[in-house]
Amino acid sequence: MVSNMLMPSEAPQTKIRISEAVLLLLYEAVHLNRNFITVLTHTHSPSQASTPISPSPAVERPLPLPSTPTTPDGSAISFPREPTNLLGTFLTFSSIIIQNTKDEKSVSHSKLCLIILTCIVEDQYANSFLHDHNMTFQVYIHRASLRHRKLVKEKNALRNMPLACSLLDLMVEFMLSHLSRNFKVELYRRCLGVIHRMLCYQKRCKIRLTYSWKDLWNALVNILKYFVANEQHLVPEYDIFSVAQEIVKIFNLFITYGDTFLPNPAAYDELYYEIIRMRKVFEDLYQMANRLSGGGGSGNVRTSSASLASSLTNICSISTHFVPKIDSWSLQHQVASITPEQVCTYVGIGIDSGRAGR
Repeated sequence: MVSNMLMPSEAPQTKIRISEAVLLLLYEAVHLNRNFITVLTHTHSPSQASTPISPSPAVERPLPLPSTPTTPDGSAISFPREPTNLLGTFLTFSSIIIQNTKDEKSVSHSKLCLIILTCIVEDQYANSFLHDHNMTFQVYIHRASLRHRKLVKEKNALRNMPLACSLLDLMVEFMLSHLSRNFKVELYRRCLGVIHRMLCYQKRCKIRLTYSWKDLWNALVNILKYFVANEQHLVPEYDIFSVAQEIVKIFNLFITYGDTFLPNPAAYDELYYEIIRMRKVFEDLYQMANRLSGGGGSGNVRTSSASLASSLTNICSISTHFVPKIDSWSLQHQVASITPEQVCTYVGIGIDSGRAGR
């Protein structure tokens, strides 16, 4: 019943609607009733309805969707027949809601979805369920039609995985699809807060989640790249330094504790490789923060940019340390174009030797 309040299983995708009352009710239930987390995580919604469903309480007003809910070949998207649970249904529902942030009301809906997700990842029991490798589900995440990428067909994209992976996919999708001149600072901060809380739980419980972490790192770097490229427009209008500092905080968490929760040493080496590969973005951001903290900005900007410059020290030191050594190694071995695999191998050797020397 609860799943049908959010998303009727037989409703066409173009007719999905939203009720503020249902979202508020769900928030109150998750925030105030700890036992509701048990219902949200363990109650399975039916994979196929046997009788026609009448309009649900969520059917109140049409929700305009920014992207067409079809696969690239034009066929209609259908939900997975595999059993799912209420939390998986809510992730799919949220992936539709947060695609639309064109007006104040839709922004409020997206904010409420992100607040609910924040409440969920702050709960110890919900986190244990999200990261349980024995509890896997197929969750469809709606993706915006972006010119620089091709949408993967649903039958190839859907796979059974822990709900933590689906939640990370949802956060990555939001970060990639909302880089606009009307930058939604609060929504991005809440999105990054969800990611940070999940990583803290993985670090604390030493959970090695099998996930495509490179997708997350690239999404985070893309935001920083966007800040650097649009400094003149963004700095006077938005508090981008608070968002940038949240991103740097996540990277520092990976650098300092990644070996305790990344799936294997190769993933940790790949983290260093991505930082080295995208070093220009971090260096440009560091220079921008230093420039504005030295008198190039107002009082609040100077304070936040100085704090950002300080938090970037650890990341910049990685490229400062490894880049000259990698260049020297390539000259020594007469390698004209070093491959990513060679860089990761060299970085791994450097990290291991550093640990041995402690």
